[in-house]
Amino acid sequence: PEGEEEEEEEEEEELEPPRAGTRGSQSEFGEGSGSPQNPPGTPPLAPVLQLLRNQLQEKEALIRHLENDWERSRAQREREERLLVTAWYNMGLALQQQQQDGGTAPRGPAGAQSFLAQQRLATAARRARAPHGRAGPSS
Repeated sequence: PEGEEEEEEEEEEELEPPRAGTRGSQSEFGEGSGSPQNPPGTPPLAPVLQLLRNQLQEKEALIRHLENDWERSRAQREREERLLVTAWYNMGLALQQQQQDGGTAPRGPAGAQSFLAQQRLATAARRARAPHGRAGPSS
């Protein structure tokens, strides 16, 4: 009876799947389940390989998604930068025209006027002119 128990323990050890990096592990290429190096009774490596392939595909999809997000963010940042440059250019041009015209509105004490006050005056001046697509005052 003692000899039989030892044989059963040896059989149980053989049924354990091979661990990565050991002699029993197989590469993906050229060796399939049921090969002479894969002892009978061990699970085939195909499901493990398929699981790893699926994980790899998921990670590649995540990488593509993150790259697309980064590209969209970069394009948005570039658009915003162009808008800021255009706004600064337009403000400088308007200021230059205002100085050439000798100023359009009398300024308060010490000639200072806030940015918002300047914007309100510019908006009021635009509204005084006939807007695009509409006829001027009919009277």
